[in-house]
Amino acid sequence: MNKTLFAAVLAVAAVSPFAAKADESNQLDNFFVAGNLGQSNYRIGGISDKSDAFYNVRFGWRWNGIVGAELGYADLGKAKNDADFVSTWAKPRVAQLGVTAKYNFYNNWYVTGHGGYLRSRTTAGVTVGDASVSQKSWNNGWYAGAGVGYDVTKNVSLALNYDNYHVKYGRAGSSESQLNTNIAAYSASVEYRF
Repeated sequence: MNKTLFAAVLAVAAVSPFAAKADESNQLDNFFVAGNLGQSNYRIGGISDKSDAFYNVRFGWRWNGIVGAELGYADLGKAKNDADFVSTWAKPRVAQLGVTAKYNFYNNWYVTGHGGYLRSRTTAGVTVGDASVSQKSWNNGWYAGAGVGYDVTKNVSLALNYDNYHVKYGRAGSSESQLNTNIAAYSASVEYRF
């Protein structure tokens, strides 16, 4: 079994005792949906691209409103490098499963953290003049992030966030080497709790 997936499953299992102690009358307040919109920052070999949009949607549940599990989808934008008549690009998208935490430290102000396993699908290509070729790659990886925010109401929060996605491209064990990269994402988010 993949070590990353195994670690994510263990993390979710570790927080499950909180579910047994959750207040039954307040269970619906613990479900959330969050959306992030921001900018991705790529540094892949010779490519350094800080100009593409990033978005993320996550659904989850926090036991006692503090610690829980989440799943989501992120579009990490498109890294592009143009040199003379040659253009190279990569466009990763990820599904994510992990743990999440939220802690109110002063009045309505809070900090958040999350991380876990991701499954990426990256489409990469090269364009020379009018000719173009692309290829897809599916791989496992991990993600982690932190944020600071403010509870506008009991159900709505706004935050500023930093996330890091460890994404791979290529197949391990094939004749070509596998490319590993970290993609930073800076974003603003809105969270709604049911």
